[in-house]
Amino acid sequence: MKYSMRQTRDGTVELVGQTVRPSEGSFASAIESLGWKTALLWYMRTLAWVWVGKGLFNWAIILGVFPGPHDFAAMALPLQSSIVSFACFDLLAAVGLWLAAPWGGAIWLLCAVVESASPFLTPGAASISYGGALLNVFLVLGYFLLSWRAVRARV
Repeated sequence: MKYSMRQTRDGTVELVGQTVRPSEGSFASAIESLGWKTALLWYMRTLAWVWVGKGLFNWAIILGVFPGPHDFAAMALPLQSSIVSFACFDLLAAVGLWLAAPWGGAIWLLCAVVESASPFLTPGAASISYGGALLNVFLVLGYFLLSWRAVRARV
């Protein structure tokens, strides 16, 4: 919303609010025509598919589908516990994200933040690299941006 002041014929000054529309053809105008709440829903559902893939990948490591460097029995115990916990919680978060339930977003945020912090705090137990941690940070920022815009559009 853009505000400007104008003076009326009788000399009083009033504050006038104008809605500023993004330029036609931009990404923001496409989302506004769709609706911020709908964009948030599809963002959450896309994240749900990614987190299903992450959870299934962790279960594949546990079950020994990938031989060689991903041998679960040869891994350090902290890394094993990290993989097992994310194998369970990633799938749980994916279900909650798909349903767009508040608990799903909360579990996903918890998983993303803990997984993002693990390469920095406990490098031996990290199941992702620094690049994966940075990607998680950007996904969380995108979620907060879409949530903020969806709430702001309702008001």
